[in-house]
Amino acid sequence: MKKGAAGSTETAIAKGLKQALLNEIDGTEFYRMAAENAARDGIRRMFRFLMEEEKRHREEILRVIRAFSQGKAPRLERSAASRRGIGRFRSPLYTADLVKAGRKAEGEVAALSIGMTLERRAIAQFTALGKKAAADPATQKVFADLAEWEREHLDVLTRQYGQLREMYWEEARFWPF
Repeated sequence: MKKGAAGSTETAIAKGLKQALLNEIDGTEFYRMAAENAARDGIRRMFRFLMEEEKRHREEILRVIRAFSQGKAPRLERSAASRRGIGRFRSPLYTADLVKAGRKAEGEVAALSIGMTLERRAIAQFTALGKKAAADPATQKVFADLAEWEREHLDVLTRQYGQLREMYWEEARFWPF
């Protein structure tokens, strides 16, 4: 990556990429722990999948950093298998049996909530980096693609969280409106 004056766009992008790399490492570890602690196999598979996705993000960010350092236009490479893989978790993983089993999902609910926060943070970061890279369309597209990848993860987590919340409200006979 080109070295620029303090405060330059290139320096801001370089710092942002370093932080994004750290975020992916943190996300990988978080999803690994969430998978290990998940009580349900479906949830465990979802968290393992997200862990592998974070590893792929890390590799893509490293590729982008290498491209910058060599003065090449970066490009996001995402496999078709990765795109198809997210579809495995389109339908809700929580069932009525889970709620009836005695609310043993508190840890999973917390993990879903934390995962949603991590994904929102990544989306915001990649969106901001894309704005900083507005002068370079190839770089801007890489950040837009990374943000979209994170949005897909957020969508999966949000659906699962929302379904579980609705199930708890229904069981408690709590309808706020």
